Amino acid sequence: MGQSSAFNKDDLGLSFYSLAPDVEMSIREFEEFVCNRLKVLHTFDRLCGYETSLAGISELRPKLITELRNTNLILDYPSGSTADTFPEHKSEFIRRDSVSHFALRLAFCKTRDGREWLLKQEQRFFVFRYEALNPEAKDIFLEKSGVKVKKFEPSQKMTLHKLQTCTSGSKIWTENRPVYDTTFYEMPFTDVPSNLIATRKIVVSGGMAYIPSSALKLILASRFKDRLNEGLDVAFNGLPAALADPRVGGFLRMLQDHGMQLLVAPKVAVSEDAGEKLSLENFEDLMVQSFPPCMRRLIEHQRESKKHLKHAGRLQLRPFLKECGFTIDESFKWWRQELCRDPSIDGTAYDKNYTYDVEHAYGRKGHLQGQNPFGCPKIINFPNEAAGQVHGCMFKQLEIPMIKQQLHKWQVPEAAANEVQKLIENGKHFQLACMEYFKAIHPGNEGDGVGNSPMDFYRLSCQHHKQNKEKDTAATPQKSKDSLASPTKA
Repeated sequence: MGQSSAFNKDDLGLSFYSLAPDVEMSIREFEEFVCNRLKVLHTFDRLCGYETSLAGISELRPKLITELRNTNLILDYPSGSTADTFPEHKSEFIRRDSVSHFALRLAFCKTRDGREWLLKQEQRFFVFRYEALNPEAKDIFLEKSGVKVKKFEPSQKMTLHKLQTCTSGSKIWTENRPVYDTTFYEMPFTDVPSNLIATRKIVVSGGMAYIPSSALKLILASRFKDRLNEGLDVAFNGLPAALADPRVGGFLRMLQDHGMQLLVAPKVAVSEDAGEKLSLENFEDLMVQSFPPCMRRLIEHQRESKKHLKHAGRLQLRPFLKECGFTIDESFKWWRQELCRDPSIDGTAYDKNYTYDVEHAYGRKGHLQGQNPFGCPKIINFPNEAAGQVHGCMFKQLEIPMIKQQLHKWQVPEAAANEVQKLIENGKHFQLACMEYFKAIHPGNEGDGVGNSPMDFYRLSCQHHKQNKEKDTAATPQKSKDSLASPTKA
């Protein structure tokens, strides 16, 4: 059944967010809404990268739609039986959309980097949603937006054909052939973003700008960005009161600290059998196969330099090895073996200075609660390495030539290493760089979930190799059957 014509003019909840929401909800629901929106914005950031223009956002729809539906942050036109429940569904969507947007304003209004990141991703999200509207709905939204624009009416002075041939932005390529936009709008050229004039996407004549309908989204996106920028100023004035609220203050602080990292949503624990249990017997294989670069680098540096890891490096590595499966006895043996590679440390020095750290990590000493592995945001924010130190995120701590040298040593393809370089140089996307590394050493795996913590990297890697082994095992008997069934030539 087709889309109901009664909703052809519906704006699907698209908004400039002029009014803050006045709704009631639980703290858990609030945090869920905000984390889901942040996840969506990071998906835009990852897929758009540094090359995608606003005009090309709609081309990413197949890659974005799954994430948007999983987080309930997209509203589709109703069809068939869904028409009856559409108003209720839309109301709930607007509630979720508005609350999450205004909460992220509070979280990102404090710093310049945070503001710029939010402005860019929300603007992309706005254009994506605008492109999904029906033509009738676009016209109605345009009227409501307050943009002073009217539909172009041909005259002897300015004909439609003249506009089509003079406006580069009016050509839409389909099947290697240009199709000209048939609908134009006109508005004072002073209201048009300067980049549209500079790139000659529109025609200016007699103080009026003539805009193809395909470029209207860029006008609206510019207005959206201006209004959001003003809204961030308002949010900054209200930030102290929000942070002082015991119900949401702690959550907002966490967003301020880690919101520009890949994810902040509380991670659902992965089942224990998702990763292979680390032991002394399989350590060397798993270190190469499944350790994240931040952990593998610590171990290899300690071995190559024959110098023991300093405090920060040991603090980073110890709980990771424990979480991967090392028993306390295995940890004692492994750390003794590795630290004693340093000529300045013998068995006596190890027992005296380092066994307490292992016992503390397993909850045998100190506060008796054990030590949990650090997540990626924490590791990324480790202090810079001083002389003799190795710790933190490799993609942040090292210069690009050293990163590429390390990736080459680990046999990462050159194309992937170049992509890592672009991600770091164009936005300092350290976690996305780690995801690119994961994809390079796990062919066919998109690395979804990498970038939250080193343990996620390890578990997802183990899952990948486990699935490949199962496929190979399943294929082997079939090959044997085929060879037995094949007739033998005389």
